[in-house]
Amino acid sequence: TVSCGTISATGASLTRINGASGAAGADLTWQRLSANCAANATTTLAICMTTTSVGAGTWSFKYKVVYQAAATTTGVDFAVNHTGTVTSFVASSWFATSGGAAATALGDQVGSNTASLAEAKSARAINTKFGSTLGVDTANAGMLVVIEGTIVVSVSGDLELKHASELAASTQVMTDTVLELHKVN
Repeated sequence: TVSCGTISATGASLTRINGASGAAGADLTWQRLSANCAANATTTLAICMTTTSVGAGTWSFKYKVVYQAAATTTGVDFAVNHTGTVTSFVASSWFATSGGAAATALGDQVGSNTASLAEAKSARAINTKFGSTLGVDTANAGMLVVIEGTIVVSVSGDLELKHASELAASTQVMTDTVLELHKVN
């Protein structure tokens, strides 16, 4: 059954949001950022994407974040927040780098089999930075960071993707960043 952007099948529903803010569905929510977030040239976290009405229960989330940096020597940082009451939160972010045999924290979107490495950052508290990347392979070109985790909510609130620059230089979260949100119970 399809009605007003919601698809129902075998008791589950899918809600699709096209924009920086929208209400979570009862079961599955897919959200697409339809415009670039404001560029951030500070180390202060700024809200980029909000999913409202993320209620009590256990949720699994996965952000596929497309971003750009204005200079190859500028990295990014991310955090996930929930404005309600959270009893448990664990999340990791990962990205491809030019590390090869050693971690460099330099995002590389054109890695090869012999010159790339997946690196990860993590957090166990909401609204906590995962840890900065330190640069990108190409300025003003699309890069990918995947952020995934589990959050247990006891009081409803908004789930927020936040973004900061690694240093005082411009970075930006781009259109087509996607959230996949699943209510487990």
